[in-house]
Amino acid sequence: MRSIFFRLLLSFSLTILLTGVISGLVMYSLSRRSVDSFRHDFHRQMQASIARSIVLMGQAAQVMRQHRGERAFNLYVEEIQASMRTRLYLRAGDTVVPVDPALPSELVRLADTAVAGDQPLIRDDGRELLVIQRLRAPDGASYAVIGLHRLGPPPGLDGPPPGRPDFFPDNGPGRPTQPLPKPPPHPPFFGRGQWLRLVVFLAVAGTICYLLARSFSAPLERLRRISRQIAGGDLSARVGASLGEAGNEIGDLARDFDHMAEQMEEMVNNQKRLLRDISHELRSPLARLNLALELARKRFQAEEDGNLDRIGRESERLNNLISQLLSLTRSEAFTIDANTPRVALAELVRDVAQDVDFETRHLGKGVVVGEVAEASVPGSPELLRQAIENIIRNGATSTRSGSRVEVCLFTRKNSSTTNAQAVIRVRDHGPGVPEDKLPHLIEPFFRVAEARDRNTGGTGLGLAIAHHAIRQHGGLLHFRNAPDQDGLIVDIRLPLDQASPPEQTAAQDATFS
Repeated sequence: MRSIFFRLLLSFSLTILLTGVISGLVMYSLSRRSVDSFRHDFHRQMQASIARSIVLMGQAAQVMRQHRGERAFNLYVEEIQASMRTRLYLRAGDTVVPVDPALPSELVRLADTAVAGDQPLIRDDGRELLVIQRLRAPDGASYAVIGLHRLGPPPGLDGPPPGRPDFFPDNGPGRPTQPLPKPPPHPPFFGRGQWLRLVVFLAVAGTICYLLARSFSAPLERLRRISRQIAGGDLSARVGASLGEAGNEIGDLARDFDHMAEQMEEMVNNQKRLLRDISHELRSPLARLNLALELARKRFQAEEDGNLDRIGRESERLNNLISQLLSLTRSEAFTIDANTPRVALAELVRDVAQDVDFETRHLGKGVVVGEVAEASVPGSPELLRQAIENIIRNGATSTRSGSRVEVCLFTRKNSSTTNAQAVIRVRDHGPGVPEDKLPHLIEPFFRVAEARDRNTGGTGLGLAIAHHAIRQHGGLLHFRNAPDQDGLIVDIRLPLDQASPPEQTAAQDATFS
């Protein structure tokens, strides 16, 4: 049952089976109700037939009593009782005949209250059927026919069943004292409590549907979670073999997905390795170039030669570029675990701000530190220092002469996760960044103003390095222009608790507004 096809087939089969079973049960319930209705109608018709027979026998008894006397009347009543198991009484005036056995007084009162009409009074207690009908004789005299018919098997079949001598324990054969056995009850699924059965059925059906749907959606949800991890930079994330064996479509998709992730990880690692190797290999020629440049200066005594100075600046710029490339590679390889030490951000921010302020003071710029809260985060002191320094230096480069870069540190609750985070805010007073270029600030080698950045020695890697370092610490960068385009505001947001790199895309690692 590993294939989605068979799961769907099972789902449809169960649906059809449940529909058939429910339909059959409903039809069975309707048929049982029809049988009950028929039984009820038959019982009423039988009562009416017995009542008509008793009334006719009562009329015959009245005629026999008037024309043939009391003796013939008593013999007729005894014969009816023996053959029909019906005790017949006549109530005329204050007289009830026959007098033996005596008619109970409550039945006498009931007969006296009966009104002449077409319908007799019928009462059934399960053991005996009472029929009372008031009639008028041809001479106009009023009398009542009272019949007590004992219910049970027909005469001749009224003995105890085989093996049941105690079926009539009180009065012997032909005298059942127990009511007729009731028809068997309906199956438990029918009768009363329809709502409870409906709730039980819906609960069972809902559980089956949930389990089937869960078996379909859970593997896809795991694929989605792993894809987010990979998009967030964790190229080692794998789905594994938990989604099914060979022959399962989702399991095959998971294996293809893992194979793709392995290829991507290998390609990225090869790229990083190549970049690192090239950077290391370029260091040696650059060192020889700088040594040759110094020897040339001494040999030709050209300390103020413009061409040699140009070569020196370009060599220094190339050396800085290689250093930044190596830093970018190191930042991408850093991960946080349970043994990662905590870094005091307040001290780090003050040290970096002091260094940048000292270096830019002669340019009429500087860095001013505002409110600094005491906060620490797990991470690498070197990577965090480099990220903060790159952003503050970027602000010091962009801010106009005579202004200061403002730096502060505070803590707050993350609006999306409600977790506490530290925020390092850096604001310059430069021209700002065009809105359409804000999303590109974290891209390697991107420059807002190509010529200006080259003149200031920028390589376009500072913010990219900061972005990768902050992301490896579970944080993000937020860029926005200050009001009235008076500079750029950069927020470095770091979780105060230990956090691994978030499972999100690169576009979510930095926000812009």
